[in-house]
Amino acid sequence: MIEDPRQSLLHDILRGRVSRRELARRAGLAGIGGAAAVSHGNVLPETVIAQDGTPAADHTPTGAITWAIESDPVNLIPYGAVAGANMWGKEPMYDSLLAWDTDLQIIPALAESYEAAADGTSYTFQLREGVVFHDGRPFTSADVVYSLELAMNPPAPGIQLPWFVNVAGVEAVDEMTVTVTMTQEDPTLPGVLAWSRYSPIVPNGIADEINLLSEGIGTGPFRLVEFVPNARVVYTAFEDHWNPGVPCVQDLTLQVLPDEQSRVAALRSGEIDGGTFSPDVVMTLENDDSLEVLSGLTSAPRVIHFNTVNDAPWRDARVRQAINMAVDRQEIIDNVYGGNAELTGPVPPGYGDYPVPAETLADLYATDLEQAQALMAEAGFADGFEVTLQAIAAPRDYTQIAEIVREQLRPLNINVTVEPLEIGTFATNIGEGNFQWASTGRGMRGDPSGYVVDFRNGTALNMAWFGDGWNDDEINQLYDDGLTTTDIEERVAIYREIQQRVIEDAANIYTVQPYKFQVTGSRVTGMYVSYTDFLPGLRVACVTDG
Repeated sequence: MIEDPRQSLLHDILRGRVSRRELARRAGLAGIGGAAAVSHGNVLPETVIAQDGTPAADHTPTGAITWAIESDPVNLIPYGAVAGANMWGKEPMYDSLLAWDTDLQIIPALAESYEAAADGTSYTFQLREGVVFHDGRPFTSADVVYSLELAMNPPAPGIQLPWFVNVAGVEAVDEMTVTVTMTQEDPTLPGVLAWSRYSPIVPNGIADEINLLSEGIGTGPFRLVEFVPNARVVYTAFEDHWNPGVPCVQDLTLQVLPDEQSRVAALRSGEIDGGTFSPDVVMTLENDDSLEVLSGLTSAPRVIHFNTVNDAPWRDARVRQAINMAVDRQEIIDNVYGGNAELTGPVPPGYGDYPVPAETLADLYATDLEQAQALMAEAGFADGFEVTLQAIAAPRDYTQIAEIVREQLRPLNINVTVEPLEIGTFATNIGEGNFQWASTGRGMRGDPSGYVVDFRNGTALNMAWFGDGWNDDEINQLYDDGLTTTDIEERVAIYREIQQRVIEDAANIYTVQPYKFQVTGSRVTGMYVSYTDFLPGLRVACVTDG
């Protein structure tokens, strides 16, 4: 079959495979303008979606990349961390049993293959032969058993999370075979392992040997050299990595630079080779021929969390619904992201067929201030109330969203105090449920169920965030049903219905999913914006000089 070149180009743009040079060439052949092609979906004109330059299998690591991260990782614990910056910091040194490619297709990693039982209640993994950890010890099934058991019950300061709740046990069948037994049919495990965030494989017994807060030993493409909190994470290439040609560079430094103007100055001076930037700043950089702008949609839906554990006005659905009607998400899209964001529900746009369609979201999020005021009066809160809205201080957009929401709720006589917090304190508060409202983002999930698990009564964070102040029995049943079927159409229908119920009841206030922009110096090739909102591109990114 001959493919329409326009459709082929659009497919590759959305999959992050096209550089500026390749875009211009293929757009010309397809009979469309390059700028028009790239600006699809409100992406800034004249931006590069991805870079060319995957390392060859026989490549020897050379050169160095210094990449700015906008939040401190706080620690490098492999299991149970809440903050996404923890994953930025630890990702280079770890592998999981499975991985995602750039299309979010599950591919082998430390497991060469796996087989699910016919009834979906167990998974058997055949492990990759010849893999070694950074300290030279061989990788075996004992390491997998140990790692997954730690993942299910993380040592402090990690917290128990719901991703492995249906795992009944992990057994080493032989030295290179592991079986994971489930308490019930569960289609989510392969995706959770491919996500990798909570399933790094570490050496058996490592928690008794090193301080996992600041040290780590894995099988990943980079070996940890040092972690200096609020400053840097330094890695060097692990030349015995099992994946030929990975990594491409010899040295990788993640430099913590929360202030965006400091990142801009460091990029222009060559102190850093790349980092993440806001749309407004990108517009000031895009005409610099020494820089490349990368962009893409990521999985990080912005949301205002309500805590209903304690008695509060927002335990009343009418109050929450009034707030939802007063929040103008288009103002957030325009003023915080320069038009470069999409409406989102619990499952963000780009996650297959599971998100609520954009036109449905537009109807559900229609602003109606008069009706909002009527609902507040009906609930007995016409005079409003006071509330503290905690927000992630860096990146700045979480606080900006909180400030806009604060102003939009004044007509409801809701007096919002915005409290920006550094990521360590914020993450601790979120994990412990120590907040009234919180402006945050929900990260990538290995399965659609992961985006809505916290609305299932009885799960760990559900109890910390909602307690007995909010519950939906229909959602509880739908959630359970979604975990007992592998039929994609059934699962799509289930998770869309859950999301619609969450939005209509305003259990939380989902706002937008922004596009992510990264900028690199011209010496960097092979980097891309990952939908995961992590930095897997640094595993394959190269530099053109030593």
